[in-house]
Amino acid sequence: MTTRVKGALLLLLAFLLGAATGALGFGLYQARSGWWGPRRDPARFQQFQLKRLTQELDLRPDQRQQVEVILRDSGQEFARLREEMAPRIREIRGRSREKIRAILSSEQQAKFEVLEKEWERRAGRWRGRAAPEGKASKGP
Repeated sequence: MTTRVKGALLLLLAFLLGAATGALGFGLYQARSGWWGPRRDPARFQQFQLKRLTQELDLRPDQRQQVEVILRDSGQEFARLREEMAPRIREIRGRSREKIRAILSSEQQAKFEVLEKEWERRAGRWRGRAAPEGKASKGP
């Protein structure tokens, strides 16, 4: 084997070991940090919080139950608040988009529509589902 081939193989080996080490490190980080992933499920987040508080504060079983109830109740309150706020947020977002659209040329409006669709697609993916029809998402 020539020196050049050996060097290329060593370089490839170093790259593969680096990639494997990075993947392993990220996996360990993800496992340690807990709640991370494509789906932002409130119940999953509450369980993550409960687990972390139990470990960090060394909660007794009775305390753990009480904290679980508190987290569940506050999660329901947050869900109700999001439901109450959602129409107002959509209204403000819709008004701002209409104002923007009013100052754009027809070419710019066409590009803006493409941007809006992209915002809706990304927001739907972030939420773990498709964006509802007619409901504007992230962006101005």
